[in-house]
Amino acid sequence: MRRLEQPAVRPDGLQMEDHRSHQEKLWTVERCAWVLFIAITLGAAAGITGAGGVLSRQVAAIDGGKIDHPRIARSEAADEMTVRFAPGSGPRTLLLSSTFAQSFQIESIQPQPSRVEAVPEGQIMHFDAADGPTQVVLHLRPQHSGLARYRASLGGGVAEDLSTLILP
Repeated sequence: MRRLEQPAVRPDGLQMEDHRSHQEKLWTVERCAWVLFIAITLGAAAGITGAGGVLSRQVAAIDGGKIDHPRIARSEAADEMTVRFAPGSGPRTLLLSSTFAQSFQIESIQPQPSRVEAVPEGQIMHFDAADGPTQVVLHLRPQHSGLARYRASLGGGVAEDLSTLILP
């Protein structure tokens, strides 16, 4: 027959065993986990998961206008790129490098380009000229995870390097 030994009576009058050092270590681990979970939640709200927020988008000011593109996107999830041409008359062209086409599928373009031209650097989209600023929205779908690096230029200007982190 097995005999159970009773714990000694503590100075505070309780008759129980406690492992205070173990309990304090457990509390420290719990507090660290709380901080980690709060940081993940705040980061997600800020846009580090690519689902909206201030960190998920970036505006690149380049010669001829601005390009608002995703900084962080999700693989196979719908996203968009907005191109704003600077005010003025003349041809409105958007050059996207061939590496852009390897990383993104263009589902639609609003307004539609009047013509698309394939060149060694990628493809050039020509839009009908209008007085004042013109906005073009490209509806995209990232094709694979990883860091997508590509180049873009407006109106035949200098091509700028852009990048998007595509999460799985």
